[in-house]
Amino acid sequence: MGLHQLIYMSKLATEDSVLNSIHSHAVRNNTARTMTGMLLFAQGRFLQVLEGERKDVQHTFEKIKEDRRHDHVTLIADRPIVERSFSHWNMGFKALSENEAKANAELMAFFSQPLEESELDSDTAIHLLLAYA
Repeated sequence: MGLHQLIYMSKLATEDSVLNSIHSHAVRNNTARTMTGMLLFAQGRFLQVLEGERKDVQHTFEKIKEDRRHDHVTLIADRPIVERSFSHWNMGFKALSENEAKANAELMAFFSQPLEESELDSDTAIHLLLAYA
């Protein structure tokens, strides 16, 4: 089986005090499934990339869609890959403060797009995730 990459964005549906819990849960699950990725939180939204075997990536994404802490889960990319972009992270994590987010015009433009649109650019998403990895 080959490697697969999935990128999504969602809104936090609860208090941001759950961020560390979400991250530790992701690390534990991804380690068990040999998945890698990066989770970026800013402006009340998550941007995440998952990499691994297709069945594991799909299973994890289904669980995320069912998770009540996530709202408006929007798929950005779902594709096969040759190699991992985040091979050193079982799940990297960065929560940006409001000032950190506002200092990055590209991030602000990307994170302010309506989540209902399917026009979120996967190249920009990867660029932003790599910038904070």
